[in-house]
Amino acid sequence: MAYISYDIKEIVRINRMFSCFLADYENKYTFHGEYHNFWETVYVLSGSVCVSANERVYYLNEGDIIFHEPLELHKFYITSNNTQLLIFSYDLEGDSANFFRQKVFSLNKYQKSILSAMTAYMTASDATPYFITESSIEEDWLRYVTPINEDPAYGQNLVLYIYQLMLSLLNDGKRTQPSKTYESVLFSNTVKFMSEHLSQVLSVAEIAKHANVSVSGLKRIFEKCAGMGVHKYFLTLKLNEATILLEKGYSVSDVATRLGFDSLSYFSKVYKRELHCSPSRVKANKEA
Repeated sequence: MAYISYDIKEIVRINRMFSCFLADYENKYTFHGEYHNFWETVYVLSGSVCVSANERVYYLNEGDIIFHEPLELHKFYITSNNTQLLIFSYDLEGDSANFFRQKVFSLNKYQKSILSAMTAYMTASDATPYFITESSIEEDWLRYVTPINEDPAYGQNLVLYIYQLMLSLLNDGKRTQPSKTYESVLFSNTVKFMSEHLSQVLSVAEIAKHANVSVSGLKRIFEKCAGMGVHKYFLTLKLNEATILLEKGYSVSDVATRLGFDSLSYFSKVYKRELHCSPSRVKANKEA
């Protein structure tokens, strides 16, 4: 009898995890935002949270999940009592990785059960609840990922839960749309305008004029939706684009010129101050 075999193709693959933690957040707690060159997922186990991802703003409730792609500027603030989030970050590869870009889902019963099993597995030996605060977040974000170094089976089990979730979402994922409130739409349109003018030097007043809102009103919306000022956000967009260009092979001087910096030295100074790494090192690491 001839046996027929079938190749199993990995359409999603995770080789590294950077963080994994489960945390209770107090109402009005704010995470002021970051971006990095790996994926991050935020799942709402209970309560509610407002999340911004680049120009998009989402109000997420229990059972909702958001995927932040690499170099996506993201932040959140808690909008209810008794909010618990599961957050994990990782490298994602495979033919279906791009499917999760700019995606937010409301999970069905089966998909929720996968993450319930994952959290049960994570907390089997450490079930003590705790509150995230500004002073504790740095030490807690590795809470459930460090055991990977001691037990390879633990790491593979974590990844298998994530695979089950992703594969289910690929076949049966109910998407959630961005918020359409006045503030969310104005924020989104303003970020798009800024992203289209990264080569220019724009003042906050000029940006506010384009948005047809007062400077104070624009500042308030950016503090709420982005957790930072308008000028700081515009600079962050420039540096994000600078990183992408450097990794594509553009020279440091070309990048500085393209993004409207007065001089190469000023660009290098700002890049190093904000990202704690020189642009020349980013380019060298990519070429290595």
